[in-house]
Parts: sequence; C-alpha cells; structure tokens
Amino acid sequence: MEKEVISQSDKEKFLATSALFLKEFEPSFVDYFVCLCISYDKAVTKEESKEIAHNIYQGLFKCDYDISELREDLFVRMRQDGVMIGFLINRSMFYLIENYISFAHKHDIAPQVELLIGCVSRFINLIENEVTPKVCNFTAAFDVSFSDDVMFSPTNNIIEAFHQMKEENQNVVFLNLYKGVPISSEAEIVEIEGENVTFRIDKLQEIAMKLDGQAFIVKNNYFNKHLKADIVYSNFQTSTVVLTNFIYLLNMPALQREFIRVHPDIVAKVFLHQFGNLQTSGRLYDLSMNGLGVVSNDNNGIFVGAKVLIEFELNSASVPTNGDRKIEVQGEVINVIEYKDSYRYCMRIFPDRAMSDKILHYITKREHEILEDLNNELNEYVV
Repeated sequence: MEKEVISQSDKEKFLATSALFLKEFEPSFVDYFVCLCISYDKAVTKEESKEIAHNIYQGLFKCDYDISELREDLFVRMRQDGVMIGFLINRSMFYLIENYISFAHKHDIAPQVELLIGCVSRFINLIENEVTPKVCNFTAAFDVSFSDDVMFSPTNNIIEAFHQMKEENQNVVFLNLYKGVPISSEAEIVEIEGENVTFRIDKLQEIAMKLDGQAFIVKNNYFNKHLKADIVYSNFQTSTVVLTNFIYLLNMPALQREFIRVHPDIVAKVFLHQFGNLQTSGRLYDLSMNGLGVVSNDNNGIFVGAKVLIEFELNSASVPTNGDRKIEVQGEVINVIEYKDSYRYCMRIFPDRAMSDKILHYITKREHEILEDLNNELNEYVV
C-alpha cells in the first residue's frame, strides 16, 4: 500500500484550525519536556532544556528541511545521545496528543487527531532518520504509514539477504560522512548470529563509522533500498564490526550531493549584501561548489528567496603563495533556520570561473586535511 505523506499544506491547515490550542499549550509542553529532560539527563541545565523544548515545539509543523536542520542541533546539544533524544521527543509528543484530544472535548470542537498524529509521526521519523536510529523499533509501533524516509521491514528478511550474500561470497558497500567528506569501501560478511552481523571492513571506514555513530549500506542486487544499522562492537585489531537493528532507508542524503560539502577550518567572517545596501555579517558554517551556510546573530530582513552578494576571505594556507584570498559570489537564500539568539542561512551560490577555481582549491585541500584527521583518529584506536 502506498505510504501517505503529510504535506506542508496539511500542516498549515492544522495550524490554522488549532491556533488557540497550540498557543495555550506551549508552556505546558515546555514544562513537561523540561521535567523529563532534567530527570533523565543531569548534564542538561533547566534553561538549556527549556530552549530545546521551545525549538522542538516551534519546529514541529515546519517544512521537512527545517526539521532536518533541527535534528542536527538537537544531536549536538544532547551530546549525541540518540536514545535519550528519541525517548524525550516520543514521550512529549504523546503528551501533546493526549492534551489536544482533551482540549477538543472541553471546547466541543471537531478534533483533527489523524492529521495531528500524521504531523507528529512525520516529525519523529525525520528526527530519527539521522539522530536516533536506536529507537526506531520503539516508534515503529506508533505509526509508520506517514513516513517516506524510513521503511520498517521485518528484520528477518534483511538477515536472510545477508545469509544469501555470504553464501555467494558477495560484499556490501558502506558509506559514511566525516566532516562532510564521503568515506566508502567494500566489506566482507564474516558471521551472522541472530540479528547481529559481523563484517570485515577497511579500518578507515570503521573509524568513520564509529565517529558517525551508525552504519549505512548502499543498496545492491540483494537490497533494493539503502540500509542503516546500529553498531554493537568495533574491533580495530581484527578490522571487524558487529552491526544490528537493520532498517531500510528510502534515500541516502550523502549520495544525493552533487558536490562535497566540507566543514571549514577557518573562522571566516562572511558579509551578506542585499538590495538597499543592507549588510549582515556571520561565520562560515560549511562550503561546497554550489552552496554554503552562514551562522549569524543578525537577520536584517533576510528571507528565503532573497538574492545576496556574499563576501569572505579564505585563510592564507588555503590559497597559493601571494594568491587572492577574497571570495565574492552571488547567492540565493534557500532556507533560514532560527535559533534562540542566532540564525543559520543556507544559500545556493553562483560563482564565476575565477571564484570556482579558488573554492575548488580550498575544498580539495580541506578534504585532504579531513582525511588526515580521520587517519589520526584511527591511530588512537590501533595499537
């Protein structure tokens, strides 16, 4: 049966008809989330948990791209604890649904429970797609019909495919990202015990996988969808890794990137010039041949679709001797993510030949540095 997708127009329809509830319930939601958060994670302060709760509540009905950006922020704030993030979001969302139903009965209005559950399920699945793989089985029972990101399939079907591949001496291909650089290699299936599968793997892939906190397998003749799995154990001495909790993915964002997107090693001051001579400054967040991200404390009227002139300088080590370090490109704002006291601007850029050459030189150099960093990380684990 084809999966139903909750569109942004459906979300906006719910927002319009449930504005009173959403406004009145936000303080209760925040208090509930804070109570859960500080009870289970002593390292997160009350003020920080409040900010996280507000971001989750305000991000619930936003577009998929905004939710995907939110999950990255949550992952960092909560020390990459995917299980904790999954528990807090799932429990607080059930609390939201329970109170919405009570509100609808109290005010004698027609509840749109199915639409709300669809929006919540969509939100949970988008968060889990990158952040909380360890709780996917828990939320599968909640609702999977609204997700087009993850396909929950009986694990035994996947394990049976691994058995077939092992018998036919077929390898799998792993893919992980490290600071924006794709790390990919083939791996041999060594052993299958229940739902755990042991692979003999390239050491660089293994450390990239460990730092990423999860494993991704590219689809092949045995799997018509990409796979994601949890890491049970890594043994760098034998170059083996044990994986479990395999699930299907309908897409793998790393494979959809046209160009490598690296995290800069420079604190570049970026200036965004709009029509009317308005200027917004910020810090370079990431960079590729066709796009970049900027984090800023200011907005100055920047909006999605705005045309801007972007200026910043590369560091001296990233350009040839006596080379021009200045980058100046036309850009278009494709997303604005608002945090408590800052903004992240995601932009498509249109460099000319000269600017493209300088950006390419920097990205190539940065890619080599990142791979060197990854090898240094590996040395920490290999005696």
